[in-house]
Amino acid sequence: MKDSALASSSRLGGAVISDRVVASLLEELRTGRYARCDRLPAEVDLAAELGVSRTVIRDALSEMERAGYVERVRGIGTVVNRSVLNLRSRLDQKLEYYPLIRSFGSYPHADGIQVYPIRAGEELAHNLEIEPGDEVICIKKRILADTTPVIWSVDYLPKALFNGRDYTRIDLTGSIFDILERECHQQISSNVAHLKASCGDEAIRSAMRLAPGEAMLLLDEVCFNRLCKPVMRSLSYYTNFFDFSILRKLL
Repeated sequence: MKDSALASSSRLGGAVISDRVVASLLEELRTGRYARCDRLPAEVDLAAELGVSRTVIRDALSEMERAGYVERVRGIGTVVNRSVLNLRSRLDQKLEYYPLIRSFGSYPHADGIQVYPIRAGEELAHNLEIEPGDEVICIKKRILADTTPVIWSVDYLPKALFNGRDYTRIDLTGSIFDILERECHQQISSNVAHLKASCGDEAIRSAMRLAPGEAMLLLDEVCFNRLCKPVMRSLSYYTNFFDFSILRKLL
């Protein structure tokens, strides 16, 4: 495990350290020293191995438990759920198009990108907590896995997030999460998603090369920053290229 990297990150703050501990532990559970283990070592031993405090280890394990990768059982220890660990496309976690497509062994890229302003109608204004008629930037693109269209994406960002900057001079072709952080200084911390079956309109069906009668999975999401303010509405149409899972924790 990359102990020196973890130790050097201690200057960046507890949240960053625990995030890196989580990433390292997941890597070790999947392909490293714990790949055949049904439970993790005790907190004190993990802290010594990684050169971090037990508080950091405790925070990391709490995050892993919330995500369903482990369960901490009194008198037994930290038990690994390998079925959850091996899931690659979970709807209950942050979905980024490119890493998701790579996990299926394909090359992700986008085409047909359209960026233009619109005026918010009643519904969109309500979603984004802005006034009807306020300007919103609409970003549409088709995402492909190799040469196969797999996602039709539509994102709506309040123009005010750009603080008067000329959005036409900004590269809006990459990850929308990266764009929000880099250009608008907004970090998405949560979202509310509605799942629906959708046939899409004729333009979408043509772009996605759908067979007659073939439907898509539509994720209609409103994304919130760390201050619990909505900063984006996103419509993502997924084809049956994907096999999604949802973890439901009952305790």
